[in-house]
Amino acid sequence: MKEQNLLSAIANAPHEPLTYAIYDQSSQSGTYHPRNICVNIPTDQSSRWSSSSHDQSQFITIKLDKPAVACEILFGKFHRSHVCNLKEFKVYGGLCPSNMKELLHKGLTDNNKAETFPLLYAVNCLVFPVQYIKIVPLATIGANYNYSIWYVEIKGIKDEELMSRVHEVFTTYKEMETIRLCLKHFRQQNMMDVYQTLKNKTGIEIEHPSIAQLHQSLVVEGDFDRAEQIIKDANSNNSFSSFVNDALYTPTWRKIDASNDDGDAPCARGGHQLCIDTERERIYLFGGWNGKAELSDFWCYHIKENRWKLLSSDTSIQGGPSARSCHGMCFDPVRKSIYVLGRYTDFRPSTIPDPIAYESEFYQYYTELDRWIQISASTKIDGGPPLLFNHEMCVDTIGKTLYVFGGRVLALEAAPISYGGFYSFDMNKNVWRTLRYDVNYIPSALPPTLSTSLHSPLSSFDTYISHTCANNGTDTPTSSRTIKSRSGHSMLLDSKNRTIYIFGGQRGKDCLKDMYSYSIEEDKLSPIAQDFLNNVGCESGYTQRAAIDIERQEIYISLGFFQNKPTSLVRDCFWVFNIKSNTWEEVFSKDNHDMIYWDRMKSTEPYPRYTHQLVYNTNTKTHFIFGGHPGDVSDQDKRLDDFWELKLTKPNSSQIMRRCLYLIRTRKLHELCRQADKKLNTRNGVNVDTIGALDYLRTFVTPLVNGDSKEELDHFKQLCAHLCLSQDTTTKKDYITKNSQDVNFPERTNVFQSLLEFFPTNMKEPKGSLVDAVKIF
Repeated sequence: MKEQNLLSAIANAPHEPLTYAIYDQSSQSGTYHPRNICVNIPTDQSSRWSSSSHDQSQFITIKLDKPAVACEILFGKFHRSHVCNLKEFKVYGGLCPSNMKELLHKGLTDNNKAETFPLLYAVNCLVFPVQYIKIVPLATIGANYNYSIWYVEIKGIKDEELMSRVHEVFTTYKEMETIRLCLKHFRQQNMMDVYQTLKNKTGIEIEHPSIAQLHQSLVVEGDFDRAEQIIKDANSNNSFSSFVNDALYTPTWRKIDASNDDGDAPCARGGHQLCIDTERERIYLFGGWNGKAELSDFWCYHIKENRWKLLSSDTSIQGGPSARSCHGMCFDPVRKSIYVLGRYTDFRPSTIPDPIAYESEFYQYYTELDRWIQISASTKIDGGPPLLFNHEMCVDTIGKTLYVFGGRVLALEAAPISYGGFYSFDMNKNVWRTLRYDVNYIPSALPPTLSTSLHSPLSSFDTYISHTCANNGTDTPTSSRTIKSRSGHSMLLDSKNRTIYIFGGQRGKDCLKDMYSYSIEEDKLSPIAQDFLNNVGCESGYTQRAAIDIERQEIYISLGFFQNKPTSLVRDCFWVFNIKSNTWEEVFSKDNHDMIYWDRMKSTEPYPRYTHQLVYNTNTKTHFIFGGHPGDVSDQDKRLDDFWELKLTKPNSSQIMRRCLYLIRTRKLHELCRQADKKLNTRNGVNVDTIGALDYLRTFVTPLVNGDSKEELDHFKQLCAHLCLSQDTTTKKDYITKNSQDVNFPERTNVFQSLLEFFPTNMKEPKGSLVDAVKIF
């Protein structure tokens, strides 16, 4: 209660600038000394700290005049955008420079406006003071530039009375945690008399009363039945919910064997597209490359019926798109429509160029009418994207807008590699808009060749004039209206929060490892991370596939092709990104290409691949993966035609309770076996204790064994062997001579520690060990 009141007082108190001095730095370049960040002179090019290198070991540490609660940090900037500004950074704080906690992980916007960020100053309602603050740059606006910081201001609490309360509460907390660590140590060492004396003297509880009862029943008294009841009560009180929420995912694969009424199914391919209608539970597949030719077949998979249906063997005959690969496709659940845009085309120099081959057609398919229409013969002329491949698309049903980002541009004229920008398409008005340009965008002063556009309220000429007038044909967009475009990336829409996530992909020879969020309502692009690897996140792969679960606020990423030196690598890799906590979890990673292994596992898990496709059924929490390129060096034309279902599961509270009961009962069985080994209770040559242990094994332990867990099965086999095989005589004598309590206490303690893993932190004994506090040097 005292901590919560203090936290409220801190939040409502005025945040004043805190005086500081430079304590330490990693390096400096020339005269750009760290002390320059103490003064704010935005027009002075030299008024900044600049590092002497671009590696991620650079830092500045400042020291406050006295310990304080640091609530926010302000970064001043140069009077115009600058390539050395921090695109990503972290801030740490603590009472000593060798023990600091992360307080912030953000990035600066590329402009001349100062930015203020809130700092972490409380954990579990406990407000903590700091005196040292360390700023660690991670990335700059311009690639491979040294880091620069122009001005830093720390604001926090200076009120002496309030700070006195902070110090009092913080000191009390540390003293109490020290005593709790002592109690934990004495109890683990079976020094129960010392433990009880200290507990009574201080009145400090080491844990929640139910956990204390569990220790008393299980460890001290060996009352296993009582311990089981405490576990069951804990499950009823939802004590395991936090563990369930934080548990790691377990992947479960199922190979889908399905065909249509004629026994046919989609052929092997890569570079195709999938989209899903979650309401009707149908997956649509269109196009791709089979290793020798592009495809124009169009399929629908009925999930409930486990059946494929061939909608068209050639969609161009029905007025739809021609054969293609590396195109974009997305589904609009309101209009019940599929949209197709872009394709890959080989550039073949010719004396008679074919302009039509480089037009970007735009198609819509009405799923309920089984009808294709061409929305546009050239989206470029309509003010939208040029011909693209390996781009991404998504539909915002609330705003009735389709979004397109990135992709390689295919043009008739010879030109350097270029990439598409970030576009929106108003599906009601059929009007394109460029939201962001590529960083290397060069506007064209010459109008493109005009063509007609179906269903557009404006003529192609009017659209062109309005588009070029906005750019004057020669203006270069400002940096705030640009984005580093790419191909083979991912773009996902969170329709609930009206946010689009963009990450990964390739640009030239570079594999990008950044992630951005785009607020639709604010038209604001914000960096989340500049380097997945640096943030203990996933690696960047080529033609990665991704899906989003809006309810869970999670992003799922399937990766296959990785550029490594000296050779590239194809492997199966799946990651989960938690949007709220900004954390990554690797679900699985496999790069085994042993054909003997895969021949054995071909029906159990998918072979590593890339240029595959993935969709996600949000209703059933199920992923579907089809086809792809296996990267077979002996057969470059080989493609895959397998279809897989993937479910990611976490243990539920009932499964946690089962595991806890299994640990308790196997502990009891161990002690029954130990009693049987003494052979103190025999009748007519039969060991009664052994019979009792076997009966307990059969009746109470066997039903709890998890047959899917190799660890539990191996442990169970050892228990069975222990009962069936005679023990070494020295072991028996050891059991007899040793006090059973001395033997059982440490082993029961180990079981108790295993049970504690499933309880929330605020219920159990403190982390850490008293012996770790001992320092030799």
